Amino acid sequence: MEISSKEIGGRKWLEKAISDEHIKFFDYSEFNGKEKINDSVTSFIYKSEWTTCGLIVALKSIKLDIEGKDMESFAKELQLLQKVWFHPKINPFYGVTKDPSECYMMILQFANGGNLREFLNEKFSKLQWEEKYRIAGELAEGLSFLHNNNIIHRNLHPKNILVHDNKIMISDFCLSKLMTSDSSSSNSIIEGMPSFIDPQCFKDPTYKRTTKSDIYSYGVVLWEISSGHKPFPNLRRIQIAVQINTGKREKPIDGTPQKYVELYTKCWDDDPAKRPEMEEIIKFFDPYIVKPINTPVNTQNPLGELIEEAISEKTINFYNYDEFDDHHKVIVEEEFSSVYESKWKPRELIITLKYLQVHNKSFDKKIVKQLKFLQNAVHPNIVKFYGITKDPSSNYYVMIMKSVDGGCLRDYLMKNFSKLQWSRQLVVAIEIAEGLEYLHKNDISHLDLNSKIILVCKEEKMVIAGFGIPERANKASFSTSIVRGMAAYIEPQCLKDQYYERDMRSDIYSLGVILWEISSGKPPYKSFQDEYQTLFHVNEGGREKPVDGTNPEYVELYKLCWDEDPAKRPDIKSVLETLKRLNKID
Repeated sequence: MEISSKEIGGRKWLEKAISDEHIKFFDYSEFNGKEKINDSVTSFIYKSEWTTCGLIVALKSIKLDIEGKDMESFAKELQLLQKVWFHPKINPFYGVTKDPSECYMMILQFANGGNLREFLNEKFSKLQWEEKYRIAGELAEGLSFLHNNNIIHRNLHPKNILVHDNKIMISDFCLSKLMTSDSSSSNSIIEGMPSFIDPQCFKDPTYKRTTKSDIYSYGVVLWEISSGHKPFPNLRRIQIAVQINTGKREKPIDGTPQKYVELYTKCWDDDPAKRPEMEEIIKFFDPYIVKPINTPVNTQNPLGELIEEAISEKTINFYNYDEFDDHHKVIVEEEFSSVYESKWKPRELIITLKYLQVHNKSFDKKIVKQLKFLQNAVHPNIVKFYGITKDPSSNYYVMIMKSVDGGCLRDYLMKNFSKLQWSRQLVVAIEIAEGLEYLHKNDISHLDLNSKIILVCKEEKMVIAGFGIPERANKASFSTSIVRGMAAYIEPQCLKDQYYERDMRSDIYSLGVILWEISSGKPPYKSFQDEYQTLFHVNEGGREKPVDGTNPEYVELYKLCWDEDPAKRPDIKSVLETLKRLNKID
């Protein structure tokens, strides 16, 4: 049977994208233990272990029809994911693979909490309104990001909204279209869930969906979050479509905040022009997006027990959470830690709050070891740590640290490099090395050293921060660093051996990359298109090239630091001695 031109075209597009390295391709043999978790008309999904990375992923495939329509949709989905996958509220897309039957499959983040509908069915009786607002706010963030990138989802509903580590991720772009596409009309409504489809699609089959169509769907999702069950549960699909077309909507649930009801009622207005913009929705949920409110954690977890013990022994200081201003400014939000700027009211200090969102016993011990050390640490190149507090809304412990308002080393170099003399570059390198030497002398490995966690004080002194997440040292840690744009600082052993455990020599490797960055004034591997390209380059022995005019002994030093063999890397004492000697020569 002859394959259609559309299918051939779709395959050619995908294979060209792979050959041009616009989309990463991974061998099917890298995936182990494929458990089918979904089988629909258009695709089937497997849960699998990505053995090379130590990650649990979802492999999503497309069943091709003879018209080639599915291949075209698959190609379009990949194109969209390439634009938005790095956002924390979008289901991460790592690349593609191909099974022995020549079927292409997307490699996606496996959501350990299932989809939103499943999550609500299981957790709804325990959900407080603050948590519901947090879910709605995170979803709004993801949808706003799509719209800002000229993408209409077109198929938003609770089964396409995933939950991973209690965080919301938007998925399933198989009906998504770029806003500039001519094919965003309503002829695909039979593929969607009628409760969540813009009523204009029922009135006019040629109606082209817009961002306001997504706003309508979002409004219905808000209602489901408030009720805990799907809309119109007793009606058939065609009956639902008829009811919606005549203006019928679900009734508010008793106890729902009035402002929340007013918001979703505006979202599902029959007239698209009367539906709110994403900016208005984000503003409504902003207090709940900013403040990290998560599913309550059992305080009897290992980290809680260890910290409580340290507090009772007075080896870690504890302060009441109400001493800090509730209106936190987000600095960074990541998988294992969220960082905020806040005001310490009794002391009238601007400080940094870092939430510890980890629950693995072995890594908890490492965190507490770090905290005990930091509590008594006094060094000009180590961030000041005041103690711990505990957020009662989430039961997470929170590090209290001095706020440093000079930005990070990366920004400092990019802004000031043109006027930095060689002598100043050496001072920057020495200050970082002195901070690291202080850690290593006290048997502390940092394990996440990079130019974004080295902060710059007002007097331009370098301060090492970024403590509290040794979880990144585990076998899957480099995937987190990829998303954070820090792949350049990961030593090759993490790629070659999934069980490799980082130590002080890992810090030396990262320091070597930082030394090169200080000499160049720019981020490492800036010319590469993505983090995977960096990883592959480093794994094959590639490194950055020395910048013309750099002191040869300095070049030799950072090359020793980033040597592939950890045993050949110098210790921090030797690094510091070399830097100080170069400074005297200069």
